[in-house]
Amino acid sequence: MKKAFVSGLSRFKRLLVGLSLKADNVGYESPPVFSGKWPKITNKGRIYIARNCSFRSFRTRQHITVTKDAILEIGRNTFMNDGANLCATLSVKIGRNCKIGDMAYIFDTDFHQVSPQHPAKRAPISIGNNVWIGARSTILAGADIGDHAVIAAGSTVVGEIPAKTLAGGSPAKVIRALDVPDDWVRD
Repeated sequence: MKKAFVSGLSRFKRLLVGLSLKADNVGYESPPVFSGKWPKITNKGRIYIARNCSFRSFRTRQHITVTKDAILEIGRNTFMNDGANLCATLSVKIGRNCKIGDMAYIFDTDFHQVSPQHPAKRAPISIGNNVWIGARSTILAGADIGDHAVIAAGSTVVGEIPAKTLAGGSPAKVIRALDVPDDWVRD
């Protein structure tokens, strides 16, 4: 009896997730798994979540904002931790099997200009497959992170990070190459 109740509760939770995503106009292959608080989603563009994605937010919920005509794509098996904050005003593409750490920020815009001579920057973000973005990292407009890269906690990515490298700092610089097979996926 208890197993049937838990299974029924699971189906009910999946149904609620599907209805909430539909209300937020979010496309998905299969409903993602949410543990803890439901993310705050503001969608005026297009969001697509591939299968087997999961969001964990027991302390601080994620915020996902997609403005008019913008695109956010999240690849299969990607995991987002507490307080991750994503904003797409043009395009943010996150690959398969990625790990996004606590309080990571991914913004394809500066939101406002620093001075009259410097307009706010807006540029697409591309995050490859099997990328690990450490806690409290910030990924800014124009960032391009290659497959299997690791971004150290607290780093700021403002440009290109090559595949199979460990990068850290502010701005993030390559620290060393990583020797990983092309088909390897981190746990």
